[in-house]
Amino acid sequence: MYDPENQYRCTIIRGKAQKDLDNLLPSYSNFINKMCPTDKESFNDIFNDYLSEIFYDTKYEDLSSNNQKTIRNHITEIAGKLFGLYYSEGDLILESESCSKLVEDNDQPAFFKNLCLNFQFPNGTQKIQTIQERIDNQIKFKPFHFILAILKLAKVKKVVLNKDEISYYVLNSKDVLQGEVSPNEVLETIISRREKGDIRKLEVSSYNTQHIREQLNLLELSNLIRIQGNDLILNSLEHIAIELFIKKVDSPLAFDIYSYNLSTKEEKDKMYEDWSEYFGKVNVSDYNLLSTSIEALQQKEEDLEPKKDKKKGIDHTILGDEGEEYVFNIEKERVSAFNPRFTNKVIMLGKQRGIGYDISSVEANENIQDPEFARFIEVKSTKRTTVPSLDDKSWVDTINLTRKEWVAAKQYKTAYNIYRVYFTPNETIIRKINNPFDKSEKGIISVLPTMYRMDFFSKSIDKQY
Repeated sequence: MYDPENQYRCTIIRGKAQKDLDNLLPSYSNFINKMCPTDKESFNDIFNDYLSEIFYDTKYEDLSSNNQKTIRNHITEIAGKLFGLYYSEGDLILESESCSKLVEDNDQPAFFKNLCLNFQFPNGTQKIQTIQERIDNQIKFKPFHFILAILKLAKVKKVVLNKDEISYYVLNSKDVLQGEVSPNEVLETIISRREKGDIRKLEVSSYNTQHIREQLNLLELSNLIRIQGNDLILNSLEHIAIELFIKKVDSPLAFDIYSYNLSTKEEKDKMYEDWSEYFGKVNVSDYNLLSTSIEALQQKEEDLEPKKDKKKGIDHTILGDEGEEYVFNIEKERVSAFNPRFTNKVIMLGKQRGIGYDISSVEANENIQDPEFARFIEVKSTKRTTVPSLDDKSWVDTINLTRKEWVAAKQYKTAYNIYRVYFTPNETIIRKINNPFDKSEKGIISVLPTMYRMDFFSKSIDKQY
């Protein structure tokens, strides 16, 4: 029998505020992508200094012990355990598959979808005493699968569930956490008690609610739900990804932590290593099933039913096209408002590979003295669920440029601009970086070569097999 009053607090690794997680993810992932594979000592030394410069404008060795502890927490607890961006094999640090996918497609909600798909209780992110205590209590649960399943059932019944109900009846319920109760049983209990006026919820305190908030943050960062006040709203335009979760709600834990003998050091170490490798994997047959369309990201409250996808294909290509089209229209409006005669000078060139920019435009209202001066625009787009604030100390972003793009930046200098497009649920914003070559020369931005072309000839060959 389902007993909701049989409560059990199941915590996760403590993260940061939702926007901070969104801000930190690209800076972590791009660093790890550039560094790995590498040895542990090099990884720690360089990552320490990298984050110390971002947060404190100084080297790691010059920080106080408390600030050093903060930096290490970023690297081990958030980048490593919570995000699963890297894992170790002996003395080697390797980039996770989910990290490389994020760097490739700039789809942060897709990264969080994959994280939520892999997440479970118990898991290998915490101390062995905590893990063993959960095993002793027979915890076997995939929280995000269950939440999406119950929200889908509730939507069919035209019921809107709230954070208090999910907290009390799901994420803090021992019977549910043991995998003994179905989403339908929980929903029927909630509806029945609502009708009787029997309202139950956790006592409001950081101790009681922090672990709930951390989990719901991850689900919202995945773009699978919206939190409106106290209500949890399923994002219907993410129906493909949501069905992936629901299909696996009743299946056994993907990572069988019960198969390890955690009383021995060898087995304990193996469990932690295996979990770390598992957690960063892409465990779906087709990663594009997790991709986030602009329509799904910017779903409005009135969009109640799933719509036919506007475009199909490899998502990072679609994202680039969407960004270029958005900037092209913005540029046309800006130039036309200044002088309609200049409108035809805004030209889309994104399909012409090798020229180093996507759009040719003119200065117009941003250079009154010489409004017809050329402006060359390279568009770089990304998707995330929060708007990055320029006031956030933790915010740092990274883009990848081709050799042609960097040559164009060097050649055109003040006429060359990078437009970074952020597609978010509430708005789409553009941040312009003018003359990135000059900024690089002055140390305002950091540009590092990350690929090398090797030409070799017949005389270079040592042996043919």
